Amino acid sequence: MDNHTPTENSRASVEACFKRDDMRGIWPNELNAEVARLTGRAMAELLATKADGKPEIVLGHDARLGSFELLTAFARGVEEAGGHCTSIGLASTEQVYYACGRYADRFAGGAMVTASHNPKDYNGLKMMRSGAVPFSAEDLATIRLRVLELLDPVSELPVGEEFAEFMLGLAGFDKWKPLGCGLKIVVMAGNGVGAVAFRPIAKRLEKFGLETVFVEDTPDGSFPLGVPNPLLPDFNKRLAEAVMANKADLGIGFDGDADRAGFVDHTGTPVVASHILALVSQRKLSSCKISNPVVLRNICGSQLLKHLFPAGGDVELIDLPVGHGQFKRLMRHEAFSDRVVFAGEHSGHYFHPDFFCADSGMLTALHLIAQTWQWKAAGETLADKLVEWRKTYHWSGELNYDLQSRSDVLPVIMDVAKEFGGSMSRYEIRKDEELDLNRCMPAVGDYDSTKLVAPDLKLVEDNGSQGWWFCLRPSGNEPKLRLNVETWNRDDLDELTNRVIAVLKRHGAKEG
Repeated sequence: MDNHTPTENSRASVEACFKRDDMRGIWPNELNAEVARLTGRAMAELLATKADGKPEIVLGHDARLGSFELLTAFARGVEEAGGHCTSIGLASTEQVYYACGRYADRFAGGAMVTASHNPKDYNGLKMMRSGAVPFSAEDLATIRLRVLELLDPVSELPVGEEFAEFMLGLAGFDKWKPLGCGLKIVVMAGNGVGAVAFRPIAKRLEKFGLETVFVEDTPDGSFPLGVPNPLLPDFNKRLAEAVMANKADLGIGFDGDADRAGFVDHTGTPVVASHILALVSQRKLSSCKISNPVVLRNICGSQLLKHLFPAGGDVELIDLPVGHGQFKRLMRHEAFSDRVVFAGEHSGHYFHPDFFCADSGMLTALHLIAQTWQWKAAGETLADKLVEWRKTYHWSGELNYDLQSRSDVLPVIMDVAKEFGGSMSRYEIRKDEELDLNRCMPAVGDYDSTKLVAPDLKLVEDNGSQGWWFCLRPSGNEPKLRLNVETWNRDDLDELTNRVIAVLKRHGAKEG
């Protein structure tokens, strides 16, 4: 295990790149774009004194992997220092010598991105002054020292311990009394940063009897077990297995940057995001003194929320388009900023007004830990509390379908709207002109994506005691459609889902 800090490793890598006459290093572990950029800046600063502060440098690069990337980064560094670069492109080193010598009056210096005869995993920089004069040992030392100076880290503000105290306070643990029983949880970070952020929280809760088992807790950007995403079945399967193996009361799985969280109960059964939204909303509302409180969900949220918070009731439920920016804008709007209690998306993003109207998987987890703990003290489990909801509401999960091109997306949605629109109520994304906010609202007229803020389509059939809905929306940047289907008090989820999928397949859509 390397005990050096990342900054020390970077400095050591830079030191290793500077050789007697030029720079050579393993690409991109030692000689990478950042080192090239800083070198370009340092070289331009060195040459600026003889070029009225604006040196022009001629560049060339060889055929190695990474050479063009390094040339581009080097040029950016030169420009940061007030200089300018001209590239002769893919070239031999002697062509850079030629340009630097033949046009000595124009170019203050030159640089060739190459590692010459070194093995293929190396790259390098050969630098020279005007006239193809090689840099002296003193020149290279000056550049090396300046690069190391520029490499010094920005000032640091460790917030881990402070963050833990703050979050525990928001969740009510600053006033927590031991309940006479312990609680065991599994925290799975998926090799992201979740364990790093949650450890100080877990440490503070040990005094109340919380036992935390961390799995996949070592940060590793290669994500050896797969992308950490609470929406993925494989991710939830590993979390469930860890919960059952450790006989834990609750499992928490964080995504890569730990702002999103997924949960499984003690039986290893995933808890869908809409159920988390409902549970935490109820917990927060139980101590809420706000008049006409607001709960937010997105267009893919469960009908459970509609049934818990019906129109005209004490709580106003507002539907929004998918996307964290939509939630944060409404939560800060003067019409709602003092009324929003909680908000959530089907993807596992949960938004807390007391956490700067931002999304927090950590704070949501703490609320669920507290609630699960209280239920355990009363002889109940999270799974017990979810029995009726799970029996009533059945969700397909988010299903993705690929199309040939983006031009196919709108015709498919239009076809689906025609196929099902006659018997179902339609909802669409429109701009609320009065509030200057995008909202999910009852449709007006026939479906016409050109008149909508977004083409997202939601159709609902609600017969009071039972019903179903589905939402079909495009990916933001791929020829892909995302489908969510839910039924309540009926057992034909698969049949209804397949009816919608059949229309997609008529257009050549494939599961992806």
